[in-house]
Amino acid sequence: MTTKTWGRRAGAWAAVAVIAASLTACAEGARPNNMALITGQAPQVSPADPGYKAFRVAHVDGGGKTNPLWESSVSSEDFQKALETSLLSAGLLADDPAAAKNEITANLQDLNRPLAGLDMTVTSKVHYSAKSAADQKVIFDDVIAASGTGKFSDALLGVQRLQLANEASMRENIKAFIERLRKSLGQVKTAEK
Repeated sequence: MTTKTWGRRAGAWAAVAVIAASLTACAEGARPNNMALITGQAPQVSPADPGYKAFRVAHVDGGGKTNPLWESSVSSEDFQKALETSLLSAGLLADDPAAAKNEITANLQDLNRPLAGLDMTVTSKVHYSAKSAADQKVIFDDVIAASGTGKFSDALLGVQRLQLANEASMRENIKAFIERLRKSLGQVKTAEK
């Protein structure tokens, strides 16, 4: 066997190994700790600001379980954990949920995922609603869309890049919600003066 023939065979076997590894890789759901904003990433609310430690997450739905043989998804439970962690980091989550002045609901309406690609971008759409717990007065009610990308340089396997893209998209979505909620709280405070 010549060196040239051996090189071709080695290259072919390497390609077969990469394809086999990508076919046997199992999809995993988006992880709450990777979707959440940590202190320093989340827009901060100080004790003097409206909404400081005034919210609880009442309900999250619309998420789906991940089928390990198909593609990564975002479960409602993991989305709720990420949202609560982010609100805590921002200073908006009440210490005692039962005593919270306001409640938040979130519905994951769409998770637009690519089937394949080197760099995978996912767009999430979430309908958020925030209301006063006492009288159900609406503080915030809107749909937020955000995108996140899992790059080829981040993970070799497509299922892992998709998982990273899901997590990045949800993290950006939560960040946009917190920023817009803070603006809405400022407008409510100004209107009440």
